[in-house]
Amino acid sequence: MVNSARDVLQRITDTWEILVIDDGSTDSTADITNRLNAEDSRIRLVSLSNNCGFGTAIRTGIAEASMPYVFYTDCDGQFDLNELEMVWEKREDADIISCYRKKRNDPFMRILYSLGYNALTCLMFKGGFRDTDASFKLYRKDIFRIVKSQSTCGVADFEILLLAERHGFKVLQMPVSHYPRRAGTVSFESGRSGIFAWVKISAITEMFNQLLALRIRLWRGEDA
Repeated sequence: MVNSARDVLQRITDTWEILVIDDGSTDSTADITNRLNAEDSRIRLVSLSNNCGFGTAIRTGIAEASMPYVFYTDCDGQFDLNELEMVWEKREDADIISCYRKKRNDPFMRILYSLGYNALTCLMFKGGFRDTDASFKLYRKDIFRIVKSQSTCGVADFEILLLAERHGFKVLQMPVSHYPRRAGTVSFESGRSGIFAWVKISAITEMFNQLLALRIRLWRGEDA
């Protein structure tokens, strides 16, 4: 994934960096990234001592980023990083480019959970975004002077888009390709088998509670 990112970045810009956010993983992520850093200092490891959650990892990466644009994606190989090139070409058309999977390659139950989550966000916030949890997004870094996400889980994706739009920033959505997971496991899943994927009840509860907390903050005008 790092090599793929480096290849496309070298095609589209002269100045870039790659941050690998290690959210308390138990594999060789840190060792591999440190070896890559020894070869190219623009590739950096950012380690969280414990598994702090998706939202915390995203906020940490954004805070550590030093470039005027921030792009993020997962490292499980489900997206084609070459498509970053077409997203980059649209960067002046919006403050955030949030991509959605035009044909999602996930187990049936995972897709069902996602549809339910997206429907819930639309219901709770009277409108929403398409496929908010797709991890293929490009942000103008300076919007985060105003947009302050508080969610620690996957709600952070939706929260950033919602707050940005409320503050008058433009969100553009684009379709991208999506592929079956090549490696790794999902921390909020309890298991996978064929077309089935079971999500932990604790993860569902956490996401609902953080959506509710966001709804309450907006009612109170705390993010205005």
